[in-house]
Amino acid sequence: MWQKRQAELLAGEIEAILAPLYGQSGLYDLVKNPLAKAGQELAVKSGRSRPWPLLPLMVCEAVSGDCERALPAAAAIQLLRTAADVFDDIEDADSSESLSVRHGFAIAVNVATTLIIVAERELVRLETKGVEPRIIVRTMDAINSFHTVACAGQHLDISLTGETAVSEDMYFKVIGMKSAYAAECACHVGALLANANQELVDTFSAFGRNLGMAAQIANDIQGIMSGTDIIKHKITLPVIFALGQADGEAGGRLKGIFLEPATATWDPAPIRDLLFRTGAIHYATVKMEFYKQLASGALSEAAGAGASVERLKLFLE
Repeated sequence: MWQKRQAELLAGEIEAILAPLYGQSGLYDLVKNPLAKAGQELAVKSGRSRPWPLLPLMVCEAVSGDCERALPAAAAIQLLRTAADVFDDIEDADSSESLSVRHGFAIAVNVATTLIIVAERELVRLETKGVEPRIIVRTMDAINSFHTVACAGQHLDISLTGETAVSEDMYFKVIGMKSAYAAECACHVGALLANANQELVDTFSAFGRNLGMAAQIANDIQGIMSGTDIIKHKITLPVIFALGQADGEAGGRLKGIFLEPATATWDPAPIRDLLFRTGAIHYATVKMEFYKQLASGALSEAAGAGASVERLKLFLE
């Protein structure tokens, strides 16, 4: 199966770049820990239908018929995303399983720093795949540019903490910088390494950006359905919509849960029901479908330019 093959190639690439860490006072195991977390698999073994780590490889193959020249970039992106996860856990301090809780801030920071350095070294390995120096430089610049925007988005998100309300416009701005960048970066780089022309690179970037927006809204909906985001008093798109629609007792209850300092643990079930009654879940679902349609349109454009996009359609299912 193509997913298994690509996953094995990616896992092997990451193992190769991590090899110098063997025997370094446990650092190798500490680095592997966040890489192995759910959603950050070294290989796609969970049977999920959307293998996000493989996205750069899939786009590269869609354009050129060959995924292997994009392996170092896919590995670097995975390492950088994992470093961001470690830093996120440090900043949020909301996971008992995080490295910062289990091993302390100093070790967690060092692990994240190691992941970033190894990722930068991995990009140099593009030369071993026959990638031209000018494309290597463009790839490095693109990856670092996307992650700079993500850092700015994280700063904006942190700066909003304590605000009495977050507007829908601000929400979309933040997730566009923090969340959608990952898929956009993966698709942009995959097309770039396939030697696509600039128009096709831009088309795949649009696909990734809209795919990332849709995926984040889907996560918001899932967070409400499971109750985890309600328990964490997390302000996401359904909550923003509901706060703008509900009034009276319902509005006061929502404001007490999501806008005031958390003083108690709420039963998520009635809050979830309230969000349904305000139309918040329906509204978020419509927004998600809107971005999926934009992503689908970009894929159609790519197909019209000669790319083989059938496998990429699984991200829209």
